Amino acid sequence: MSTPLDDVRYLAGRIGPRGTGTPAEAAAADYMAKRLADLGLIPEKHSFRSVPSQNAFPIAISLIAVLAAVIYPLGWTVTRGLASTLSLVAGWLLWQTIRNAAFNPLVALLPKVSSQNVEARLKPKGEPRRKVVLLAHLDTNRCRLIWQSLAVRNIEPMTWLTLAVPVCMGALYLVGAMLGGPAWSWWLSLPLAAYEVGAFITLIWDDRTPYSPGAHDNAASVAVALAVAARLSTASLQNTEVWFVFDGAEETDHAGTLDLLRRHGPDLREAAFIGLEGLGSGEIVYLTRQGICAPYHPTTDLLAVAERVSKGHPELEFRPAQMLAEDDVRTLRGRGYRAIGIAGRDPQTGILPHWHRPDDTADTVSAETMQRAADILCELLKEMD
Repeated sequence: MSTPLDDVRYLAGRIGPRGTGTPAEAAAADYMAKRLADLGLIPEKHSFRSVPSQNAFPIAISLIAVLAAVIYPLGWTVTRGLASTLSLVAGWLLWQTIRNAAFNPLVALLPKVSSQNVEARLKPKGEPRRKVVLLAHLDTNRCRLIWQSLAVRNIEPMTWLTLAVPVCMGALYLVGAMLGGPAWSWWLSLPLAAYEVGAFITLIWDDRTPYSPGAHDNAASVAVALAVAARLSTASLQNTEVWFVFDGAEETDHAGTLDLLRRHGPDLREAAFIGLEGLGSGEIVYLTRQGICAPYHPTTDLLAVAERVSKGHPELEFRPAQMLAEDDVRTLRGRGYRAIGIAGRDPQTGILPHWHRPDDTADTVSAETMQRAADILCELLKEMD
């Protein structure tokens, strides 16, 4: 019988980096379907289309801002008005991306790749009265220049700066258009336009970095969810149906979660979602606040459940924390679903261990931590049941 560490070694080692829409991500989905079938569950695979990179959004937004700088000095009233509109729209689109790429209008215009979810359900012993969804993503991100554990302190300030640039450009162009297009309004915008050009080049370069092996993010969480499925397959809950969802495209636009909601949204409207991230080492925490610049929070009732488990089982060392890293919980909360994030946290960086790094390999994962994470999840499920 496979252990959680075996699953991590297979996903992060034998399959390796699993970029969104890549053959490796598809291989991970096939592996999950087999593992669920081995546990006696009935796996389902569902395909959908997804944006291939998280950088697709800011790259397009930088191009819009640069286009504004190009057309403003053409000298026509209409081009000055269009330049100010484009810059302000670029700022608004970036804010939408920060809040959640899943709600960004650019999604319809960007290139797509095929990704997939693997899902299975475990019925309770008695009458089903509630549903809980354990959500762990299969894909891995690239080894980002900024969006990684060693640069985590710079992420929020850089995000605010990047948001301010197109907004300031738009304000300059709007004032310039109202004053008849004085030359100073364009000259003052050039450093901002240069920033957008630099951002575009950096993002393109960033998208050429290799994918992380993703042992913590998120093979360990997948392995922990499988361990919980193995336990419950021999000792089901009394009145709680548990869904195991291993989604694709979490690292880009959360299209896997959106696809799940498109297919089962009404059935899951009252369900409790537990998003799993980085459960391979470090502290095991329940997240009371997540996100960059536009934070989000778990549902109050699920936070109360986590607090009861934390206080009732001090031996599990399960504690609250805040984290900048974003995940499917944002999309779920944005759509009004009940959700909470459970994560592994590196106490040195305050983020997922080895987050988006090339050293996020299977040998850095702790079998003991994954065991404790599975214990915590089982206690949470029992408390809900």
